[in-house]
This record gives sequence, structure tokens and C-alpha cells, in this order.
Amino acid sequence: MFSHTHRGQSRILPDALVRAPRLALAAFTLAAMTTPATVAAQEGIITYTHSVKLDFELPPGLAQMKAQMPKATTSTRVLHFTPSGSLMIPAEDLPGKGPADNMAISVKGLAGGVVKEVPVAFMSDMAVGLNMFAGAAPGLGAARNVYEDYETGTLVETHEFLGRTFRVAEGRPSYDWQLTTEQAMHLDYPVMKATTEHDSTVVEAWFTPLIPVPGGPASYGGLPGMILVLSINDGHTQYQATEVVLEALEEDLIRPPDKGQEVTREEFDRIVADKLEEISKTRGRGVRVIGNGEMKP
Repeated sequence: MFSHTHRGQSRILPDALVRAPRLALAAFTLAAMTTPATVAAQEGIITYTHSVKLDFELPPGLAQMKAQMPKATTSTRVLHFTPSGSLMIPAEDLPGKGPADNMAISVKGLAGGVVKEVPVAFMSDMAVGLNMFAGAAPGLGAARNVYEDYETGTLVETHEFLGRTFRVAEGRPSYDWQLTTEQAMHLDYPVMKATTEHDSTVVEAWFTPLIPVPGGPASYGGLPGMILVLSINDGHTQYQATEVVLEALEEDLIRPPDKGQEVTREEFDRIVADKLEEISKTRGRGVRVIGNGEMKP
């Protein structure tokens, strides 16, 4: 079994990219075709650092909650891919990895009640949801699991919100990518820049034809090579590959998630909006945290 590994440190864009001389896309593609690792490069595992800035405005009654939340969330995501599809999962879901949900921070009730210990993962879910509630562009809330079938165009995501799991199944989004002449190096891979605007989000992707698979982090893909670095809305959301391992995957490793309540995208967005509106109405009565982090008035 062929195995090819690249490791590197994650840095904030654009410093993570080492600019390379300008080459034509044809030259990149030719390099991929003449590289012995091309066959193996169509299957493997990529580890990404995922970060989201939490810059939202809340009603005065929720100001205390915002003060308890981090300015940004950072997590590690792992993408398993083959020429026909991919599955992205949180790093803590890998075999032998422990959940990060046990970490907790102290949060006071909105009316100054008793301090509660709340899992960090719950606070991140709340913060991302509040981003959406405050008018952030749709699609910025990261799914926990993302399955894509490149051949059928199928996308299945799971989202966790306030202790509940939701499963969204729909068609894989299509992006109108604009290729540029900008090139760089990332983890020893030559990468090219492409941009697009989709659902009010401005996306910048750096992909490598040396991994000739039209995939990437989350639901982003459709380029002539794997996306290694992705920036949404000028760095509001970022994905950066920190390790690439090219190897044959276990059979049936890539399959759609089957847990959670199945809902449409519109239904999930409405559930989030309704719950956050309900929480905002409790600001005069205080909020308490129970069980797995679910909030109750």
C-alpha cells in the first residue's frame, strides 16, 4: 500500500501560503499527470483546522451571554476521500480519540443567577447559531458530519444544536468558480487560487491538481483538484489543511450519516431561528442550563 504524508503547521491566511512562481493551469495538470503518486493521490485523509470568528450583535438582555462566549471557535476536522466521494468528521470522532465536549466554562444566568458549568462545544453551537440569528450569511454554521457523493451529486450533513441532532440531505451545491493565475505552495503541494460567490458568501479556495479529486472541506468542491485552504467572507470562516496522508481507505469507510432527525435546510434554519428567538425573550427571566447543555427558561 502506497502512503505519502505531508505535515505542516497551521497559520492564519494568507501567511500559511508560500507564494510560487506563476504557472498556467495546464502546467499544474501536466505535473499531476506525470507524478508517480497520482493514482494514490486520489484516495486518502486530510486534516484541517477549522476556525470561525464570532462577531455578532445581541439584544441588551443577552449581552452577558456574549461576554461569556469566545471571540472565535477552532476545531479539527478530518476528511476521508476517494475519487467517488468523501466524508468529513470531527477529529474527536476518530477511533481512540476522546470527546472534547467534557471541557466546560462557567456561565451565569441572564438574570445573574447561579454559575453553571457548560460544555465548550455547547457554547460553540450557541455562538454559531447566534451568528446566524444576528444576520450572518447562511451556510457559515459548520456541520458536524458532511458526506458527499461526487458521482450522484448527493450531500448529507448532520448538525447539532442545543442537544439535538439534525440530518439534512440535499443535492450537492454547484459553485461558479473563477480560476485565477495566482499560485502558491501549501504543505509542499502546488496550489492555485479560485474564487466564487455563493448564497451571499464570498469564497476563496486554494486547490491542488496533484490530488485530482473535486472535493474539499465541508461542502466545497467542484474544482480540478482537492481544496487545501479555504476562506469565506474575508477570513470569517477558514479551513486550512495541516496534514495530508495519501493511502487506501478501509472499505465502506465513506458512507452517509444516518443519525438525527431528518429535516430540510429551510426547516433546520427555522428551528435555529425560533429557538434563539425564544431564548432572547427569556432575558428578563433568566436562563438555566440543564443536562447536556440545553437551555431552559
